[in-house]
Amino acid sequence: MGDLQLREDLVRRLAAALRAGELYNSSHPLVQRSVEALSGAAAKHLQSAQSAVVGFLGNDIVVNEVRLGKFSTSLVGFVRDMREREIEKITFNQGLTRDELKAFVEVLADRKSQLPLADRLAARTIRHIAVGKIQLEGDDEEHTGIAVARKVYHTAVETAESLWDQVKAGEKPDPNAARKIIESLAKVVTQDRTSLMALTALKKYDNYTFTHMVNVSVLAMSQARSLNLEGPLLREFGFAALMHDIGKVHTPVEVLNKPDKLTKDEFDVMKRHVVDGAHILRKTPEMPALAPIVAFEHHLKQDLSGYPENIGSRKLNLCTMIVSIADVFDALRSNRPYRQGLASDRIKAIMGEQGNPAFNQKLLKRFVNIMGLFPVGNLVRLNTDEVGVITAEHPSDPFRPQVKIVFNERGERIEEPFLANTWERDPRGEYPRAVVEAIDPETMNIDPLTLL
Repeated sequence: MGDLQLREDLVRRLAAALRAGELYNSSHPLVQRSVEALSGAAAKHLQSAQSAVVGFLGNDIVVNEVRLGKFSTSLVGFVRDMREREIEKITFNQGLTRDELKAFVEVLADRKSQLPLADRLAARTIRHIAVGKIQLEGDDEEHTGIAVARKVYHTAVETAESLWDQVKAGEKPDPNAARKIIESLAKVVTQDRTSLMALTALKKYDNYTFTHMVNVSVLAMSQARSLNLEGPLLREFGFAALMHDIGKVHTPVEVLNKPDKLTKDEFDVMKRHVVDGAHILRKTPEMPALAPIVAFEHHLKQDLSGYPENIGSRKLNLCTMIVSIADVFDALRSNRPYRQGLASDRIKAIMGEQGNPAFNQKLLKRFVNIMGLFPVGNLVRLNTDEVGVITAEHPSDPFRPQVKIVFNERGERIEEPFLANTWERDPRGEYPRAVVEAIDPETMNIDPLTLL
């Protein structure tokens, strides 16, 4: 079979599998055979290449940068369907498994789900298939995968440190530098939120100030995306979140990192950072108008019982309400010199206490749904005494995530980690596995992100 025939075969097998998946149940023999045939066609391409890319440009099909010639009416309908779904390319990468292809077909066959396609693929742990838009010449490369997310995240932390140092030296923070990194973060939040949010779960505090700035920005933009905010407004939310604590450059380090409870005078000093931050951002040219507002409001609480005090009647900005949730959540889960970070389930219980005046409860509930009870990337212990990494949340039950088992019940490292769906029941109808608690990966000498 020639190269052109191989390309055509891959497209035909892909179209046939998706068509079968929409017509029949996933267990139907026709679906099984179609997925098997697609798996074989993809394997032929991946024998000699890192990836196989099927692209859709107008009414044309392009496979690995080669345009196919005329094709049958069945493929014309397939191209039209991809265009209606706003899918411009499908990339199959080395390491692809038949199970991933089966899950991929099931995801695309489900037209009722309102969740973004990227989120649904991540929830099924489909790591070797990417769906997205074709990058035009001059565009940045596609922002997917934990390696790309890690690179963007670390660049963002370095940028946050640079912005902080500028203000510390009496200069204005550079809005253009902030915009550039927010643009990168926003792309990853939109295309691969799971990988980026997993990075925010790390609890190291050697660069806490700067990681906190980035984490709050990522968590705020993730919430904004769940509200269907996008484009310039999404980026403005991310920008304001990144700069929300900039006033702390004027807070003495001994107050910021004091291991004991602050005295009244020390707390008064701490509280000044909201006014200082708003003042710094208002004086900075080209600063988005939302940034000083959020810096000023993010500790006010819903009933205005926070600080600064005595500001009169005021309705909090939506971005402020989102940032305050992200700010407290990230602060409580992070290790600090004066305390260890709390587990996510404990934090959510504290934040969600009935009558808590700090947060908008509807937004908080949405945030909990986004994060899951045990976020992706967390190391957890199961009721079986096995230890594993959360790789995907269940779409409707936050107590039942997917876990990659890394240590057995005797605490021994497993040579070949395996996936366990804690939502699956045994023949008696019971759940054999359940997550008991989140644990600090440093106690197990492991980096969970390497297992995603």
